[in-house]
Amino acid sequence: MDPKLLRLLGSTHNQETVMKNSKTDVFAKRQGTTACAAFLLAFAGFGFAGAASAQPVHLSNGLFGAEEWTLSPSDGTPARPTVNGASFNVGAPNGTRFYVEQSSNGVPATTLGKTLNLMYDLGSFKSGAASGSPGLFTDVFFQNGKTDYVVHITGNTANDIKAFEKSNGVMSPVDAAGGFDLSSPIWHPLDAADLALAKFHAGASFGASPNYADSHLIIEFDLSVDTSGVGSSLAPPAPDGLYDPAPAFWSGSVGGQGRPTIVVGSAVFDLNSDGTTLVTPVLGPNGLPILQAVPEPSSVLLLAAGAIALLGVSRRGAKVPA
Repeated sequence: MDPKLLRLLGSTHNQETVMKNSKTDVFAKRQGTTACAAFLLAFAGFGFAGAASAQPVHLSNGLFGAEEWTLSPSDGTPARPTVNGASFNVGAPNGTRFYVEQSSNGVPATTLGKTLNLMYDLGSFKSGAASGSPGLFTDVFFQNGKTDYVVHITGNTANDIKAFEKSNGVMSPVDAAGGFDLSSPIWHPLDAADLALAKFHAGASFGASPNYADSHLIIEFDLSVDTSGVGSSLAPPAPDGLYDPAPAFWSGSVGGQGRPTIVVGSAVFDLNSDGTTLVTPVLGPNGLPILQAVPEPSSVLLLAAGAIALLGVSRRGAKVPA
């Protein structure tokens, strides 16, 4: 395994002090349990009435909620048809997973959702290796039409979320650690109007999940979806969300001060009007997820689909008819 990857990925040692399903603050900003829960509910835009609802509710707090990302106990596949995702061989076979679902007011959508919710379940990132790491961050990258965005997350509050944009006509420079060089002049901070439209929320913690029993890094992120053109035969009104639901490339990466930046997932998302989301993984020549993609998302989708088709043909071998 790449020694740079080994330095960031942890071992399973020193896990005895972390209780299963417990939350350990990633960014060393600790609060009382009750105060923290109330703050996160308010920060994500939900009241206590919403939290008490019998319906599954998404909350970007870095916890694998019991009803939030429901798994089938038999094979680990999403039990709710609107939940989709993929796994990646980062650190170990299927060492990282992510999930995607559309929602409206935190409730899984049956039409095009007003919010896109993501959860990165990073089983290879053990708490013994990265907990308390100075400068620990997550970068969420996505393409949106002709614009690329990076949301740089260093904590669980609004002040810890920085967002940048650039034209997708040029790739971002990469820094010495292998992540985005956000100090490059090609990146520009989002203005106040776009930030208000995006409604970014994020949360991270160390804990257990149905996928990985050891305490590991869990990251959740959400942003607004533009539904202004749905069902309209006329020119759509002003956008009511930042993200266009057309097919687009996404990636997630994790790094820290003095550590390499590791890409934990990359795929093309296609948001459907029935609330489902098609997820097509995109991998580099080494079989690992990639940081960024230059082609239009539709081209990336075709490349990914072609790679999957070729893989299927190679596995069938001589059984493929002429």
